Amino acid sequence: MSEVVVVAITTAAAGQEQAVQALAESVISETHAENGCITYALHRDVSDPARFVYVERWASLDALTVHGASAHITQFRAALQPMAGAASQVLVLDALPVGDPAKGTLAG
Repeated sequence: MSEVVVVAITTAAAGQEQAVQALAESVISETHAENGCITYALHRDVSDPARFVYVERWASLDALTVHGASAHITQFRAALQPMAGAASQVLVLDALPVGDPAKGTLAG
């Protein structure tokens, strides 16, 4: 199977930004240790500090599915729900390499 790239967006409710960030940070080590995790990087939107964006690379769609069903992510989602200002968005993407091979894709 081919790699997939994921962009996931979580928005904190007003006043919950630090709590959401701490919760997001709490699952990173376990996620990095998962089979098939190539990249799992947390970002904060410069123009909206309540918006957190994850850029992920997974070895396969199967690895992503296992990640989504893992205990730490299931617990993360449950804990996030009362702190969220909006429903999370998750985009699962196939890379379309174009141009310079080193710059035209996140997938390897």
